[in-house]
Amino acid sequence: MRRDSERHSTNANEIDIVSYERRYRSEVRDLLYGSYRSHSHLDWHDTDFWLDRMEAPIRLARIDGRLVGMMATSEPLNDTSWLRLAAVADDMQPAPVLRALWAALQPELNDLDIRQVAILILRDWVVRHLPEMGFTYAEDIVTLRRTAQTLPPPAESSISIRMAHPQDLDRIVEIDQAAFGAPWQLSLYELRQADRVAAIATVATQNELVLGYELTTLHLESAHLARLAVHPEAQRHGVGAALLHDLISRINRRGIRGITVNTQASNIRSQQLYQRFGFERNGYDLPVWMANLPGGV
Repeated sequence: MRRDSERHSTNANEIDIVSYERRYRSEVRDLLYGSYRSHSHLDWHDTDFWLDRMEAPIRLARIDGRLVGMMATSEPLNDTSWLRLAAVADDMQPAPVLRALWAALQPELNDLDIRQVAILILRDWVVRHLPEMGFTYAEDIVTLRRTAQTLPPPAESSISIRMAHPQDLDRIVEIDQAAFGAPWQLSLYELRQADRVAAIATVATQNELVLGYELTTLHLESAHLARLAVHPEAQRHGVGAALLHDLISRINRRGIRGITVNTQASNIRSQQLYQRFGFERNGYDLPVWMANLPGGV
């Protein structure tokens, strides 16, 4: 159930909390892009496209009619969600605005059966305010980079690699949600959007059954392996290595030597795979914080 408006008090002002509508898009864009205290973690989406969908909980904070803050989460997937957007006007104290927005969002998140919300810390300003909102540090996302010129020979295998087709998408979603736990899974909509943005999208097959996939983006002279997943029943059989070897061969043929990838610090197996292919951690780590909502674990 959507709550259209609420009022919260600060020491000096009343903060009015309202639900987002498309007519507010320009204001929200100005706040997100014009404020130092902004957070945007939209993966493969641009802000306008994401806001126009209006299918995720979004709240705006106003004082005397002026937009002073906003907060939005992703649509729920397996009882979890991500805090995708947040911003507070530079001339405002952020704590009361964030508290009011978070308090207004929680009832709708509960209505949607969301039990856990995660946030990827891209800018440090938000960290000091997370504990009072109920968030605690969970782990880091680590970045690895490969600049090696040589590529180990491929292992002998019955696994074949081909370009992904639109009809593979349902199977890719099945693989992704089996391979990852919440909140790291992607929905059908997110994977469809990721496939649109990807410059290289391949699948690993055996006897015509898709066992794994990867999605990679290109930017100027660098590539980023945005997603690699193997169905749990096919793991430890060289599927990930076959996908990775094929991908590096493809970008090498394009004259691209630099490629990055992100993974969880706790995902030791994936790091070991990347290190076998010459990836090294570059020190660019991003913390993830999580909050359990009432009724959650």
